[in-house]
Amino acid sequence: MRNSVIALGILLLSSSVFAQEKTIKLEDVVTKVSNGNYKVYENSLKVYQSKENIQKARADLLPKLNVWKIAGILLDPFSIFSDLSDVAPFLVPGNWFRMEEVKLLYLAEKEGYRALWANQINIAKTLYKDILLDRRLLTHITDSIVELQRIHKIVKTRELFGGASPGAARDIEIRILGLQEDQVNLKNLIAQEVDDFTYILGMPAGDKIKLLPVDMPDVPSMKPMVTSDYEFRVLATSPERRQYEHFLSVLSQVKNEVAYSVFGVSQISRGVAGGIFDNLPMPSGGGGLGQLPAMNIVEAQKEIMRTQKLGIEETLKRQLRAVVLQFNSDVSNYDNYVRRMTLANESKEAIIRRLQLGENINVLELSESTKLKIQSEAALLTVQYRVLNSKDRLHRLLFINDYSMNPPLIDSLKGKLK
Repeated sequence: MRNSVIALGILLLSSSVFAQEKTIKLEDVVTKVSNGNYKVYENSLKVYQSKENIQKARADLLPKLNVWKIAGILLDPFSIFSDLSDVAPFLVPGNWFRMEEVKLLYLAEKEGYRALWANQINIAKTLYKDILLDRRLLTHITDSIVELQRIHKIVKTRELFGGASPGAARDIEIRILGLQEDQVNLKNLIAQEVDDFTYILGMPAGDKIKLLPVDMPDVPSMKPMVTSDYEFRVLATSPERRQYEHFLSVLSQVKNEVAYSVFGVSQISRGVAGGIFDNLPMPSGGGGLGQLPAMNIVEAQKEIMRTQKLGIEETLKRQLRAVVLQFNSDVSNYDNYVRRMTLANESKEAIIRRLQLGENINVLELSESTKLKIQSEAALLTVQYRVLNSKDRLHRLLFINDYSMNPPLIDSLKGKLK
């Protein structure tokens, strides 16, 4: 009876462990990042706050009906400018400019949110493929260790009977120990990549995952890219660039707000994204001496924003060129990778056959052929995944395929918030 209870406990424990493993395919990454990623969720809250701030700003424009102030204005028309903001905010020009600023800042917040969402998806998809690649490399290294251990036994036996030079087995063992170190380091790297991947998906620490394989690209059928074919589209679709266009539009509204500050200063908040403009000076209705310096400061801020926008455009162009150069290099050299792996395998097999036939083989030649075989196979495997990542990076720059949709806003994530 006791043994039955113990067996049942072990069965339940093992089933709970296996139940924690989650199967994920590459197509799931977009949905999981959109709904579970901590940064995406945080920024969706900011977008929601910006949207709600529009409603608040609109409500702030409603008149604050104070009969005594209204009566005071009727009796003393010259007091209108000092009391206008309290009696009828909708009559203060600065409030309408501030209202437009709030709307534009909401749009800027949305563009920044979309850029962050796309970056998180790109990182998650890259990590997914990196984990698959490193797991295959780990299997490749493990197989190579087994192969070298087999060769080590042959050489050690021959060394014992005088058929190999002294120290040959030792040199091969050194190579085995080096691969075993690579094996341990690669396992640690994979564990870190899995932690990063599950975090970016919003999964609890320690969750076990099973990643389904991806279709490898048909690299020989691919043609080199031309940067000029994509440059305009990259700039036109960039949310980072559009965000700065909204910021520049906001500054135009701020300039108008300064110009009309003589009729009263707006008390409406610029919203979540307004922190970058909070330090801009606003004359308190005096006009004259205060307006000109404020205008100059706004113009200087506008020039800063134009420069930053230009910097973003140049960064996007360089990112595109880097993707195209890497892709073209891999496509152009792919046949060389295949040929190098074929020759390395043939060289290794030829040396093994000579060794099995009893020929005296230089152990350095054997070690070098083994190293070249490992490197050539790893290089071919790596270039295939690198082509996949280059294509996905291009999709991110163009906002097509997985990046063509809009990220979910807080309304859909929370449901109850409207």
